[in-house]
Amino acid sequence: MKKLAVLAALLLGSAAASSLMAQGTIRWGNFFGAAGTARVLFAPIYGVDNSAGSRPDVTKTGNTAAGVPAGNQTYGGPLLVGTGFTVAIYVGGNSGEAMSSLNALGTTTFLTAAGAGGLFNPQTSADPNRAIGTTDVNVQLRAWDNQMGTVTSWAQVMAAGGAVPGGSSDVFVLTGGLGGGTIAPPQTLGLRSFQLTQVVPEPSLIALGALGLGGLLLRRRK
Repeated sequence: MKKLAVLAALLLGSAAASSLMAQGTIRWGNFFGAAGTARVLFAPIYGVDNSAGSRPDVTKTGNTAAGVPAGNQTYGGPLLVGTGFTVAIYVGGNSGEAMSSLNALGTTTFLTAAGAGGLFNPQTSADPNRAIGTTDVNVQLRAWDNQMGTVTSWAQVMAAGGAVPGGSSDVFVLTGGLGGGTIAPPQTLGLRSFQLTQVVPEPSLIALGALGLGGLLLRRRK
């Protein structure tokens, strides 16, 4: 009986500790508030800039003049639309941890409605490593072309060596502590627009690939 009582006490203590360390939550998105002047954040995400004379491998971040808050950045790529693009949130105790994290707290895809290009519905995600009320949480959002659902993680984007279009926001710190219970989760109001980039193979590499393919076809014919 004494053993059972001790075990029960340990279990209750464990449950109490888990309750005290309840996971904090974040409300993340790239637009908050109603349309027009009531918006408190409007930071659409853009695709690769393949316009004439552009550099599709050049990173760009920052809001445009139409963003909230307004900025002075310009983008040549299209606004991301639909389920073919994934966006995810990553966090850390400092900027380096956030940038190096490969464990997304949550993922979603982009809206398809007219006038909603570059936007995704706000999400609420829990941080398994941080308790309610934790402050100074660093955040980075990343987006990528999920290649018809086959690229499901940032690790895969990195493994592709730049061939899969992807991009990251600047790291920012959440205002306020993580939410939970009666505490509302903080919103990602420090987010700013960014664009996807892609490494385009050099013409010489493309030519070598074509030569290799031609040689393979000739061997098959023989």
